[in-house]
Amino acid sequence: MGESGVGKMAIKKQCTVGLLLFVMVGQSFAGNAGFGKQEEAGKPDYVSARQDILQFEAAINDVINSSFSTSPFAVVQKAKGVYIQGYGASFAFLVNIHRAVRRTPFGTVRVGQPVTQESKKQRIDELKEKLIRLLQDNGENLRVLRKEDYVTIIAYVEDRNLPDEPSENKTIVLSVLKRDLDDFGGRSDRLREFKQRMKIVEY
Repeated sequence: MGESGVGKMAIKKQCTVGLLLFVMVGQSFAGNAGFGKQEEAGKPDYVSARQDILQFEAAINDVINSSFSTSPFAVVQKAKGVYIQGYGASFAFLVNIHRAVRRTPFGTVRVGQPVTQESKKQRIDELKEKLIRLLQDNGENLRVLRKEDYVTIIAYVEDRNLPDEPSENKTIVLSVLKRDLDDFGGRSDRLREFKQRMKIVEY
């Protein structure tokens, strides 16, 4: 195939990509144009849901910062939330313990005091307890959710240490019904019962 043929194929690909982008943008505008009608038909108020989620994200990030600001643990991804119609709200963040070490021209060295397995477990358990209390104290602020919706926090703990140490990555999932958040909100005297209502998974 000559240069002109190659040029024509390139132009054809560009036109195809441009057409796809045009269709996608057109669908986006069409969806936004009908958004008000969807709300009037009883659909969720995504604007209010987003505001609630942003406030809850900030509360989670405050807990994370207070837990790891003076330790070699590093927050790689702050909490980000999403509203899922028919399910509820989900929030996720990533803590990377590997950031407790630093690469230098002379090799990989630790930052600060060595982190033992016991201290890792203690710090993570403390974070989990703080997040549970956060759910109990702030869950009622997610006003857009229905009582049968779930609120879920997912903590990814990435533990990739030095080559001679075992890797112990962990995922923590805390999930609770909005109904229970409303019933137990602010009731520190019922924390134990609140935990029993929750789904707490670690793997």
